[in-house]
Amino acid sequence: MTLNDVNLIFQIISSVAVVATLVALVVSLRQNTKAQRMASVQSITAAIAAINVPAMESPALGRAVAAIQRDWAAATRDERIVAHFFCFTFFKLCEQAWVQYKAGALDEDQWAGWEVSLLRIYHSPGIQAVWWPARHYAYSKAFQDYLAESSLPEWIGQSTQYDMFDGPTGVKEAAEAPAGQATMSGLPRGLSD
Repeated sequence: MTLNDVNLIFQIISSVAVVATLVALVVSLRQNTKAQRMASVQSITAAIAAINVPAMESPALGRAVAAIQRDWAAATRDERIVAHFFCFTFFKLCEQAWVQYKAGALDEDQWAGWEVSLLRIYHSPGIQAVWWPARHYAYSKAFQDYLAESSLPEWIGQSTQYDMFDGPTGVKEAAEAPAGQATMSGLPRGLSD
């Protein structure tokens, strides 16, 4: 075996080692990306739970948010104060979910649930009339533009938390709605089950 043959064998071994290292790196990056996506989803899920737990413990918060969505001016001062802080947190959380969706950390199906909740609250009369015009500057310009260009899909309907909690339509009527007809949850019957 000549020196050239030995050199050629070492070059082949070196090339194979480089390819093996690159394959291992790609596999590692894919696993890391998947883990990061899961961590991102878990993080925003924990955050939404953190703002919903106080609402479950205090019906007053739910009433306040429902009242300001329906008519900001008709809500009491205390309801507006409580609802303001909920809305600020909720919109910040939705902005974060939107950023993660745009970055690919949330897939289309995950974002769809967030988007329905966000658009339903954003397009409610009380938010549009008073709260959003007074607080929009606290959110990124890109998120503001996204919301400004959004529309409320027809199948969501115009129902608010007021309609769900205190409105004339009850859970019984929603359960009896035909398949495809919007229910109080806003999702067509079958999607909300």
